[in-house]
Amino acid sequence: MPDRPAIPMPAFLISVCVIVVTLNAAAGEDRIDEHDWRARLESRRLVLVGDSGTQCVMQNANIDYRTWIDESAKAGLNAIHLWTFLAPRQTRDADVIEQRYGYVYPGITPWPRRSEGPLARDGLPQWNLQQFDEGEDPNKHYWPRLRDVCRYAKTKNLLVGITVFFGWPKHQSDWAWHPFNVANGGHLTDRGRIIETVQRIATPGQEVLDLPWAASWTDAKKTQWLWERFAAKLLKETLLLGNTFYVFMDERSYSEGNCGDHFASFFRRRGAFWIDGQLRRDTVDAVVGGHGPGRDINRSARKSLDSNPFRPFFEFELPPYRGAGVRHNLYACLLGGGHYFFHNDADQETPTTGIMSYDPNVKDNHRASVHERLRWLGVACQVMNEQVSQMSNMTPRNDVIREGNGYCLAAPGSQYLIYIKNGGSATLQLDHAADEFDVTATNPRSGETGRLEITTKERRLQLVFPDQDDWVVVITRTAPTK
Repeated sequence: MPDRPAIPMPAFLISVCVIVVTLNAAAGEDRIDEHDWRARLESRRLVLVGDSGTQCVMQNANIDYRTWIDESAKAGLNAIHLWTFLAPRQTRDADVIEQRYGYVYPGITPWPRRSEGPLARDGLPQWNLQQFDEGEDPNKHYWPRLRDVCRYAKTKNLLVGITVFFGWPKHQSDWAWHPFNVANGGHLTDRGRIIETVQRIATPGQEVLDLPWAASWTDAKKTQWLWERFAAKLLKETLLLGNTFYVFMDERSYSEGNCGDHFASFFRRRGAFWIDGQLRRDTVDAVVGGHGPGRDINRSARKSLDSNPFRPFFEFELPPYRGAGVRHNLYACLLGGGHYFFHNDADQETPTTGIMSYDPNVKDNHRASVHERLRWLGVACQVMNEQVSQMSNMTPRNDVIREGNGYCLAAPGSQYLIYIKNGGSATLQLDHAADEFDVTATNPRSGETGRLEITTKERRLQLVFPDQDDWVVVITRTAPTK
């Protein structure tokens, strides 16, 4: 178990959490046990494979997130992921629209609009950052929507990862729409090429959320108060559901300012499962891979698995987002010892393919491709968590593959999990006589079992696949032959 921070979770919260989980289980609402999934992650007995709603689910109120959750669960996934928020980048008069939606959609954020006064850049009233967007309708208001996403996912036995901060302010073209921008009702200005002020707080290590707001505060103190109040609200609405974990930053391509250590402590001291970069491995619950193309995710996952102390390794954003490369990255991560979430966003078959396709107003969405990738993820989840029985004892052993292009996880002499990228044939060097093993091949595109030609010679196992596509193979030792 990873070390916990010095300040414990308040006893009354622990009691409430136990009560909530117990009542939900008694009512038959779900099978998720908060302490069990954490323990299983930390002992490597659970592998998470999920789909991401990115910012879209919480940004566009027209996205049918319940259907997305239904289809994710039906496909066999065990988790989903979303960002907390991103302000709509569009104008009310449709002079500017977001390509991924193609129309002016109903956008929501954690904060409501003012009822009167100056307009924000999008032509709607500026935000009121002193209040939260409450209400009863999850299709109109942010907080009931977030609650319903998490609760509904729990009824489908799905964990929910929530990426926290900073509302994607990275470039000037993004910052122009941000609620904290003074032009939109906020308190900040930033003219830099890469935005940094929204990530700067006044007193790292010292919380300010319980202080009464003062107009005389510095910008950094106002920013800290707003982010802390938002973080506390987020935990209040989702933590006690027992199926949520939290990830720091939208991606790591821009500055975290001086917020990182502060909010790692803020969330963990309140009992949250917090995922952060490798630089905080010693003080967080799990670590995240990175972002962008060209990364050797298998190597990164292997390196993380070998690092001390052990922390589960997560990947949330790794191109490409279509074609066989998706499966290659998926299994490269999983067979390196990591957990994988498909970044179901832009750069798919069309700008509107992906999580955006769950908005019935979005056109040209290639929904069949979305379903196909859900099937790929579900197959991988089933293989990792149902076909493999020795996961907690497995380590990366790519050297087992003597001929063939792929990856291997092995509990030497007991069980091997192999991914072969290009089919054809493969030769494996096992740790016991090859004829003492059962071999099961799964088509990672369909989930169907494939027929292999198998040849054994001493500890060598040669496999001939039915085609040139990728395959997943589970090799399990049986009782030694006599």
